[in-house]
Amino acid sequence: MTRRTTALIAMAGLASAALLLALLWLVLYPALLPEGMLPFDARFTSMTFDQLRNIMLALGADGRALYRFVLVPVDMALVLAYGAGIGCAIVWLRGEPDRMTIAEMRRRQSAGKRVRSAVGSVLLVAPFLAAAFDAWENVLVFRLLGQGEGVSIRLMEELNRTSGYKWAFLALAGVAFIVQLLGYLSRRGR
Repeated sequence: MTRRTTALIAMAGLASAALLLALLWLVLYPALLPEGMLPFDARFTSMTFDQLRNIMLALGADGRALYRFVLVPVDMALVLAYGAGIGCAIVWLRGEPDRMTIAEMRRRQSAGKRVRSAVGSVLLVAPFLAAAFDAWENVLVFRLLGQGEGVSIRLMEELNRTSGYKWAFLALAGVAFIVQLLGYLSRRGR
C-alpha cells in the first residue's frame, strides 16, 4: 500500500468516524435512551447488574429492538471507520519504513532500540486491537439485547471485561497517535 493510499484511508476513516459519532451521540442515543443514561459501551468503568437492568427496562421491547438492529450496526460501522482511520494515520505518520531485513535490523540495533521497536509495534497495532474488542463488545450487546428483560450475569461480566480491553487499547491508540504526530511534526520542522 502506498503512502498516498494510507493517507486517504486514514482521512476517510477519521471523517467517517466523526460523522458516525455525531449521528450516535447527537441523534440516536438521545432519541432512544432516557436523559442521563449512558449506552452499554460508553462506560469507562464496569457496569453493575442494576445499571444494566435499568437500561434494559428503560428501553422496553421496542427500544431494545431499535438499539439491537439500528444502533449496534451503526456502532459496527464506527468500529471499522475508527480502526482503519486511526491505524492508517499512525502508519502514515510513522513515515517510510527502512528497507533492511529483520536480520539486518537486529544486528544493527542495540537492546534498547529493540525494546523501543517492540513498544512501537504494540502501539502500531493498538487501534486495530481496540476495534477488534469494540466489535466483540457490539456482538455481546446484540446478544444481551436479544435476551429481553432478563440479564445474564455471565454475559454482563464478559461485556465489562471486553469494554475494559477496548478502552485500554483505545488509550494506547491515542498515545500512539500523539507520539507519531509529534514525531512527524518534529521531522517536518527540521
